[in-house]
Amino acid sequence: MTGDTIRDLLAPLIGKSGSISMVASDVGQIAFAATDNKRLTGVEVCPDGLVRLEREAGWVLIDPGQVVAVVWDGEPATSAGQFL
Repeated sequence: MTGDTIRDLLAPLIGKSGSISMVASDVGQIAFAATDNKRLTGVEVCPDGLVRLEREAGWVLIDPGQVVAVVWDGEPATSAGQFL
């Protein structure tokens, strides 16, 4: 998967509650909660090609070449969730 694809999939989730999961080819599932104080606040592709996800409580860098699936599961009160 490319960094631009991951950014385009996750950008609409900025500010929403739920959980975001990714399946990486070498490690399996990577997931994090997007709760009231840890919502996704930004997604950008860095010059080196890594994807930086920013949350109110921190950030993470992801190698898009290892990602084979992206899943968002909204909180039950707001959404049934969806595969991206």
